[in-house]
Amino acid sequence: MMHPKVLVAGAFLLTTLMGASQLAVADKTTDSEKTSTSASVQFDPNIFVKLAKKIVPSVVNISTFTSAKAQLAPGNPDDLLHRFFEDMLRQRRGGRGTPSPNQEPGDDDGEPRLGPKAMSLGTGFIIDASGLILTNNHVVGDADEIKISFTESEEEVPTDGEVVGRDPELDVALIKVKTTRVLEPVIFGDSENLEVGEYVIAVGNPFGQGHSVTHGIVSAKGRLAPDFPLAKYIQTDAPINPGNSGGPLVNLKGEVIGINNAIEARAQGIGFAIPISTVKLVLPQLRTKGSVTRGYIGILVHELTPEIAAKLNLSKNIRAPLVSQVFAGEPADKAGIKPYDLILEFDGKPVRSHSDLIAAVTAVPVGTSVPVKIMRSGKEQSLTIAVIQRPTGQQKAPEKKKKGEKKQGRIDTGMILENLTPEIATEMGITGMDRGVVVSSTAYQGPADNAGILRGDIILEVDRKPVKTVEEFFGFVNKRKSFLLRIRRSDPQGGDGFLVIVLDLK
Repeated sequence: MMHPKVLVAGAFLLTTLMGASQLAVADKTTDSEKTSTSASVQFDPNIFVKLAKKIVPSVVNISTFTSAKAQLAPGNPDDLLHRFFEDMLRQRRGGRGTPSPNQEPGDDDGEPRLGPKAMSLGTGFIIDASGLILTNNHVVGDADEIKISFTESEEEVPTDGEVVGRDPELDVALIKVKTTRVLEPVIFGDSENLEVGEYVIAVGNPFGQGHSVTHGIVSAKGRLAPDFPLAKYIQTDAPINPGNSGGPLVNLKGEVIGINNAIEARAQGIGFAIPISTVKLVLPQLRTKGSVTRGYIGILVHELTPEIAAKLNLSKNIRAPLVSQVFAGEPADKAGIKPYDLILEFDGKPVRSHSDLIAAVTAVPVGTSVPVKIMRSGKEQSLTIAVIQRPTGQQKAPEKKKKGEKKQGRIDTGMILENLTPEIATEMGITGMDRGVVVSSTAYQGPADNAGILRGDIILEVDRKPVKTVEEFFGFVNKRKSFLLRIRRSDPQGGDGFLVIVLDLK
């Protein structure tokens, strides 16, 4: 399941999983328009009109039908939602009594029935003239039947779609359609160079309303994706609603820079998209193999911030992912990689970010040994590492956290800590640890909260020194005002994450 705060766009039962008709790739701008600056383009009063004309014809609506395992109980909110969408679809048919996919045999009054199939709607966009459509994996799910519509015309007969590739870890899927229509693939942009504040538009089929265009800006980059740890989301305030899943997020050049994927359940103007540069890395395997085989080396990394670089006495200009955890017995451990190492190169390719490392490891055939260049304590080292196939299963751990009541009669860190006990470890689903420091709670806008520490985190190290008790922790933090913490954090899927965080008590 998604994080409680985040809903996959269009993931409601019996809702519309938005289908995008193909993103038109034809560039109709003049040479002078192409050479104009980005600032002048933004002031073009017709810029969104031009983008809509270019993109909307390239987005498709996706309808899926799945065998329902159980009838919905009367009064169930999902039942009301189902009836809403069925009524809406019936109205769009002009009230002509066209049987719905859920209509029972023999029903001829035009009223949809809650039958053996559940219907959902979503979006996709064409990436190849042969009929390849890119969408979210959760849009097609375990559908028994997939229908593709290119327009909202009542005369159009939906085209059958077939899933030819899935990547559940990234939540993308590739669909194939056969049609006599002339299809033009979209143009992919570069989401790596996307800037916060850039104008973007989202195209989709929100709540089954048909092709709809919304606009906004890029609100943030690098947002964590709880259910899909291989990517970091683009956050946008362009309105995204249930049904927009799988639709394109487009920049002012008409290039797709993301796939709309999820929404913040508690707010408006907070939507998320999978960066297209991450998607492009897996497309070749989806096309040829229908699935994605990823290499694995057994480490967790995150980006090196200037604050962490200062704590490690490194130049603030260094760009490389920082190793936050090395799993015992895995390739990285056998190669000699350790926490706090920086990965500079992998198989001869420069590594500047988390996504660079994923791309480099994924590109190496499983079973191959390759060189890796690291930096440890300011000095470069060369190692050799054997790439193995990425495990598919993850250790499960409940999200329950131990309530803490103890007050710390020490320096104020903005959090309450307690020693890890066997009972707490069992409740949290932790294995392989019998001692540690657990965060019971954090004070709003206190030092720990501002640093990004969460309730349930386990503090493993302070300034690179292991800590196994609260006493040991305060033995370190009472001496100074700023510290480098290494933390173990469970994600909603039960997997373990490891972070390096600066706790500033100044």
